[in-house]
Amino acid sequence: MRRYAVPVLRTILVANTWALLLHLIVNVDVGNMTFGTPETLLACALLVIAPALIILPVADRLAAPFFDAEAILGWSTLGFIIVFFRPAEDVSYVQFLAFLLPLIAATASIMTLVAYAFVRRIRTRSPRALNVMQARRIGYLAALTLVALALLNALALLTPFNGTLVVAVAVLAELFVVASRQPPLSAA
Repeated sequence: MRRYAVPVLRTILVANTWALLLHLIVNVDVGNMTFGTPETLLACALLVIAPALIILPVADRLAAPFFDAEAILGWSTLGFIIVFFRPAEDVSYVQFLAFLLPLIAATASIMTLVAYAFVRRIRTRSPRALNVMQARRIGYLAALTLVALALLNALALLTPFNGTLVVAVAVLAELFVVASRQPPLSAA
């Protein structure tokens, strides 16, 4: 019975945390309230707790160094910027980077998990099975590619040629890193 109760209770906790956070953002509109009110402070706390409830169990299974802190910080910062940040008409480079960097970190956390799961599924018994650092590298390359494609699309500059060029640069960067790796030293 306990084996089933813990996952069910964890799922209920995660769902209620996200529901409360969405209620504060959509219905209460904490983004337009003055900072320091109980609602905004609760929303700030939930912006850290809600992603942590999902990321921490995944990071425990992944056993990647600093993946949990990196993913929680990326998602929390991205949520904070989306909820509380009101840019001026002309967005400065600092404001643009304040949005772009957490977006890349948050996307990279998902792409790292996808790369790790996908390549582990392909190479189940291979001695060259993917480790977490390789999955992180692939995740960041994929995140940079997706964000670059989204940015080109937002600027109405995405064409089939530009999109193919961005993807080709990412693939060539990965091939360069893989090709330049030194073979492991033999213990002779």
